[in-house]
Order: sequence, then structure tokens, then C-alpha cells
Amino acid sequence: MTEQFNINQFNCSISGKGQSLIWAHGLTGSIQSEDAIGLYAWHRFPKKLQLIRYDAIGHGLSSAGKCVEDYLWPEMAKDMISVATHFNAPSELILGGQSMGCATSLYAALTYPQKVKGLILMTPPTAWKTRAEKVDDYHKMAKAARIWGGKGLAKINAKHLDKMLPSWLVDAHQHSVLGILDGLKLMTRHTLDQLFRAAAMNDLPSKKQLATISIPTLILAWQDDEAHPVDTAIELKKALPHSTLHIAHSMDDVNDWPQLISDFCVDLQSN
Repeated sequence: MTEQFNINQFNCSISGKGQSLIWAHGLTGSIQSEDAIGLYAWHRFPKKLQLIRYDAIGHGLSSAGKCVEDYLWPEMAKDMISVATHFNAPSELILGGQSMGCATSLYAALTYPQKVKGLILMTPPTAWKTRAEKVDDYHKMAKAARIWGGKGLAKINAKHLDKMLPSWLVDAHQHSVLGILDGLKLMTRHTLDQLFRAAAMNDLPSKKQLATISIPTLILAWQDDEAHPVDTAIELKKALPHSTLHIAHSMDDVNDWPQLISDFCVDLQSN
């Protein structure tokens, strides 16, 4: 992250007024890729709430980072809060995100506890023991990125979507699931190399740290996804004292998530 925050480095989308939800996408994702896959139904998010979405550093239409450290989750958490501050979001925020965005939200809540009143953690990534087991894979991905770049990796991943998402979700969204790769296609070799090397260094906060987050937390997980194992979500549920966990076993369950997110935010606004 640069020494002085510059909002012009970030592509942002803002709608509604009221209690703010700051939402962050997953690794190699973007606002565009989230909209393309069609899972989130952000167009149905209550207008009496403010929704701030942004492309993380190096992702989508946002500027690239200068070094590997810019892609570490604690640094990205600072970006998240800075985006909210720039748009004069209320002092008490709801933070949320998918995978990498989930991790960013947790670090932001730890670093700025006075600013955060609720968390939405969607499909938490590998963590702790399972994260350590993936370190070599991320270094291999960095090497592949230096060879193929974003467009090349997107072509390869398009043939293996069942390794990125539950097979039942891929089947249900055959018409739009390739949209998950829209963000990856835009990324350069250099950015992807830094991003995957940072991914090898990243991990969720310790369970001792998590136990200090005493705010309402909604955890959304799904079965059959090695990159986002249910075990992480279950451990987060145990560690976070005021958390609720929903585990999706089918597309019908996932279709309930937009309403669960909206209801969670509305309830916090009224408290």
C-alpha cells in the first residue's frame, strides 16, 4: 500500500444510503466477475442501506500494487477501511467479503475494532494447517502466472471449474459460471506473480486473536470446495463468540444467501 491513500487507485461502486456494508471480492476476482456469475443479487440489496464495493488492489480496474507486501491481508484491510473513510461511511461499518475479502474483513475488524459493528464471512479460504499445506501450490501458481499471464491462466482454469467451485454450483450456473474468470483475464504476469507469492504468505488470524472479535458475524460456507473448506468455517464459528454459520449443500441453499446478507445488515442497522 502506498504511504498516502489515493482513492483514484481503486475502482468502486456505491449504491443506497444508510448503514454501510463494505464488500470485498475473492482472489483474482472483481466487481465485474461477481456480477457476471450472478450469485450475489446485489441489485436486490436494500436501498435503505449503503453498499460500497471495490476492486482490491491489483484486481479488476484498480491499480496494481508496488510489491508483494501490498497483497498481504493486513495491508488490504487498511485499504478496505480507507475506501470506507473516503466515502464518509458511518463510523460503525459492516464489513464483508468472499474468501480473500473474508480474510480482509477479519483483519480490518482486528485492526479497527471501534469502526466495525458486524462481519459477513462468505466461503472462508483455507487457514492454519490447511493453508500451510497449500503454500507450495501458490508458488507453483506464481510460476505458471509468469509464463501464461491472466488470459492464459483463465483459459486453463475454464477447463477445471469444478476445482474452483462446487460441481453442483457449476452445473446450476452453466450459462454464467465462466464469469468467475473475468477478473483473472485482466491481470498481468507481474501482478499475478506478486499476488500468488503473497497468497503463500497469507493466513487467517490466530484463533486467540479471533476470540477478541465480539461483534455479530454471519458465516456462509458451502460443501465440496477444497479451496474454501467447510472446516475453516466451522473453526471460525467456534472461535468467533457471536457468530452464526450457514452451510450450503445445494444451489437452493446458496440462493438464500442474498436475503440472509440483507437481513443481517438490516438487523444491525436497527440496533
